[in-house]
Parts: sequence; C-alpha cells; structure tokens
Amino acid sequence: MLRRRHNCLQRYSVFLEKRALKQLEKLGVNVRSRIIEALHILRDEGFSRRLDIVKLRGYKNQYRLRIGDYRVLFELRPERTVVVYAVLPRKVAY
Repeated sequence: MLRRRHNCLQRYSVFLEKRALKQLEKLGVNVRSRIIEALHILRDEGFSRRLDIVKLRGYKNQYRLRIGDYRVLFELRPERTVVVYAVLPRKVAY
C-alpha cells in the first residue's frame, strides 16, 4: 500500500532575521551545514519527528530547535511562516 505524502500541507516559509544570519555566518562550516539542513527539514516537512523542537514556556508562538550544542530560536507566524531570530550556543540561548 502506498502512502501519500502531504508535503504541500506541512510546508513552511523560513526566514532569518539579520541578527540570526550574522550568528549563523560566524559558526564553523560543520555546525552551519547541520543547522541549514535542519531548517530545510523544517521548511519541507514542518514539525517533523526528525527535529528536536520544543515550545518555549511563557511565550505564545516561540520555539527552539536543538542541533547539538546550538539552539535555533524561532517564532511561528500566521500563514505557515517561521522567523528565526537567534542561533546561539546552548549556554547563551537561555
């Protein structure tokens, strides 16, 4: 039996704020590529089980994505839009 893929229903638009882009550019090549790969999964598959995403307490639409020792902090906005506002080491993120 074939399963239908519902990618069109779970697709997000992912944007990085200027600050997050600068933080991402400062990282090493390996970490940067892992983070970009995770953002592509988020864009294509949505809140997939392949990603470690947790809602931040005390905030309405803010989440964190864990990639090794780094945290990608983002906000979920209307019309399936994700805005990344920080890419930080775990020690600094919280």
